[in-house]
Amino acid sequence: MQCNCRKDIEQKLADMFREKLPEGHQDFDAKLNGYTFLMVDGGLDEGVCLEFTGDVQVPKKAGGMKRQKIKHTVLANYCPFCGVRAEAAKGEVSTNG
Repeated sequence: MQCNCRKDIEQKLADMFREKLPEGHQDFDAKLNGYTFLMVDGGLDEGVCLEFTGDVQVPKKAGGMKRQKIKHTVLANYCPFCGVRAEAAKGEVSTNG
């Protein structure tokens, strides 16, 4: 991603949750999930990666039904927070995150 949304949103969420924690809390650690590293034109970039999961009953060859899991990854072309296109310049290595 060419924006700083991950870092900014992660910080805002962490601040919001810290305010709601009881006095004397320890070892608070939280992060925004759903990002992945991408190899782009010889460099690394970061993209938003959403996971679509589910299950379905499918017929077996011998009769009856069996449960089959569905798992698919969707890579965003745009930042879901600011709308910036997720495209690195040729040869550029993104350091956002």
